Amino acid sequence: MKIIAHEDDYELISALLNSYYQDELTLGQMLKILRKDLLEMTQADYAKLVGISRRSLSDLEQDRSHSTAHILNAVFTPFGLKTGLVPANQVMEVYATLNK
Repeated sequence: MKIIAHEDDYELISALLNSYYQDELTLGQMLKILRKDLLEMTQADYAKLVGISRRSLSDLEQDRSHSTAHILNAVFTPFGLKTGLVPANQVMEVYATLNK
C-alpha cells in the first residue's frame, strides 16, 4: 500500500497525533478524521482501498474493535503512519519530536 497523504497533510496528521498522545482523541476518532478530511472518502471506499470490510472499518472508527497490528497498519499506511511499540516514558519524547 502506498502513502496517499501529501506533504501539506502532515500538519493535520501531526496535530491529530499530538491530540492522540495527550488522550484527547482515540485511534478510531483519528482514523475517521483522516479518512473524511484528508481523503474525503466514504467508509465503503476507504475499506476497499485498504482491504478490510466496511464493518471492520466502522468498528475501528467507533473504537469497538481490538484490531491486530496488521489491520492498524493497513488503515493508517495511506497517511504515512505505522503502528509500533513506544515505551510509556518515551511518549513525551515522541510528542516533542512531532512538534519540531
